[in-house]
Amino acid sequence: MAAPPDLLWVAHPRHLPAAPGGRVVVLDVAFAAGGQWKSKTKKVIDALGDRLAAWIDHHEHKEGWAAYREDPRFILVPNKIAHGSPEMVTPERVAAAGRVDVILAHADFDGMLASAKWLRGGVEPWPAADEDARAVDSPGRGHTLTERGARFANALDEASVAYKQQREHALLTRVTHAIAAGDSDPALDDELDGLAAAARIAEQRARAQARRDGELVSPGLFLVRVDARPDNRTRRNLLVFAEEQARIGGLLEPDPQGGHWLIAATFDERLDLADVEGFEGGRSDYRFARAHAGGQEQIAALARYAQRFA
Repeated sequence: MAAPPDLLWVAHPRHLPAAPGGRVVVLDVAFAAGGQWKSKTKKVIDALGDRLAAWIDHHEHKEGWAAYREDPRFILVPNKIAHGSPEMVTPERVAAAGRVDVILAHADFDGMLASAKWLRGGVEPWPAADEDARAVDSPGRGHTLTERGARFANALDEASVAYKQQREHALLTRVTHAIAAGDSDPALDDELDGLAAAARIAEQRARAQARRDGELVSPGLFLVRVDARPDNRTRRNLLVFAEEQARIGGLLEPDPQGGHWLIAATFDERLDLADVEGFEGGRSDYRFARAHAGGQEQIAALARYAQRFA
């Protein structure tokens, strides 16, 4: 029996590893924002060449995706259609890819679950696993999250903050293999339960912070301003709260190198935040831009865009 593929994790699309050896499948990894995809993403694609078995993703990049539209190895479906990546990992696509030596995946719940599903030949590891991925990766779209899915998602969110990257990625690998095999590991279960409990507390704190530091700056835009750069888990929780208050939720946060970033997110599928000038990175429902002069120009642009859908 052939050994399962190695698992490599990607924390950010700008920080792709060098092209690994063997045949590679890429799951839930976005193209680098704006024109950076040419020096970051394309570099890896070119280095892999024919060794790239498949690239499956739902973080739309209009320019980058257009370059591979005719290549059947690229299964690129906008988030408006595919609310989670695992639903695109099907038995037919796994079979068509053939032998795979390495899975290169986004280091989050969506990427982990897509990887576990790939290891299972495209079969969900539990009933409604695809729905769990949609609920976590595309909140506010009417999807239902099971207790099992919430436990894994919360634990991995907490690990992304509490652990150094090497330890976090090791946990992702352990969880992926355990889920794919249907194994039970008491030590792993205890670790996940502790992480999930801490994540629930962190969510409550973030929502309280958003209530305190957020404001409805226009009828369609709720903006949270923070004085320190939040971790990824807190950022997500702040934005979810903001999205619950208005058509677009925004987060203005400082850049440690100077200046600010403005992140925008929406539950409303009529909106494509890529249509707001300057918001180059992300996908249709989640974009970011470097903010100038306190972000007033970008905030006003988001407010005007939200009003178009009032």
